[in-house]
Amino acid sequence: MLAVRTNVPFRDWVIARIEEMLERIVDGLLEESDQLTVTLKSRSNATRRTNPSQDLERPPSPKSKDITFPGGTVQEAWRFTVVVRVLELVHGCLVDNTVMTKRDMYYRHPDLFVKQSVVDRYVDDLACTLGVSRASLNVTAAAKGLVAGNFRIQKSDGALGILVPSISDDDILDLSCVCRVVIIEKEATFRTILQSPHWKIRSSRCILVTAKGYPDIATRHFLRYITDRSPQIPFFALVDFDPDGIAIMSTYKYGSFRLAHENVTAGGAPALNLPELNWLGVQSRQIVRSLVTKHDSYDSAITDAQGLMRLTPRDRKKARCMLEWDLCAEDGPEPAWRQSLQTMLMLNVKAEMQFFEQLPGGLSAWVEEELSVKEREK
Repeated sequence: MLAVRTNVPFRDWVIARIEEMLERIVDGLLEESDQLTVTLKSRSNATRRTNPSQDLERPPSPKSKDITFPGGTVQEAWRFTVVVRVLELVHGCLVDNTVMTKRDMYYRHPDLFVKQSVVDRYVDDLACTLGVSRASLNVTAAAKGLVAGNFRIQKSDGALGILVPSISDDDILDLSCVCRVVIIEKEATFRTILQSPHWKIRSSRCILVTAKGYPDIATRHFLRYITDRSPQIPFFALVDFDPDGIAIMSTYKYGSFRLAHENVTAGGAPALNLPELNWLGVQSRQIVRSLVTKHDSYDSAITDAQGLMRLTPRDRKKARCMLEWDLCAEDGPEPAWRQSLQTMLMLNVKAEMQFFEQLPGGLSAWVEEELSVKEREK
């Protein structure tokens, strides 16, 4: 665990709220109550499906749930024990002003927690209950994202960033040479571009980032830090042409409903969203154009083209659900996403970024050309 600098009055407020929860449990024990109760709020089942009465910019209200002991079942008693232990561990981190990763927390009591997702769920529910970010609990997730490019970080504590670095307000991030940031869905594509001759040209002016799929909090925080300090730098997303690719892009651009408490700062300003994120690819027009010009028939295109596949039943179900999102509604803010999802369903096709490896110069040359087009459109 690492010592950290935090806003002391706010940290004291969080400590006081957790102590109130623990004190109610102790009072119940002293009074020999028949049942002990902890009430948590959660958005774990929140979705973006269209609700006419719901503001598109406002996440749904969390739902409250009571966790009791001894409860009606052994499972409920176990959940109560897990929640109390999570409260104790978080309280200890805040009092000592140290940071613990969720993985560290799990390994404190693997027999109790059973699996990592249990810790993840109750830490997020506790943050949701208190209306704070996970970082305000002094709990973090181990970074999984990768970053490359011409930038310099001066850490206030002298530490060196590993993977996507953790940035605080006291750190200095020099972005004077950066003209664009490209977010890439997959690590394999990230590494392919890094090894290309085009990257040698672009590397002095560009930052590449990948979270290896759906973005973690650390990666989203790093990107938001960049856009807050240098709002003139454009952001581009390169994702697969499939429902998951668009869902990943939506998490970068609009945040996660399930983790909505991570998306707002104490002052009410957006904390982790990238509202100006541009869609570099892969887009339906790029796929359709290639299908029309390179193959005699649709069936031969599906069979022969590298990275082009038919939708699975899961893909079709996810695409239909996403068309019910507020973002992809007919009058929603993302008509291009809606059109692409409809195209996927109509053609029954999806495409990976590797689809463009078959073009002259491969994927890297295609990315270079698309970035050049975006620059000319400015």
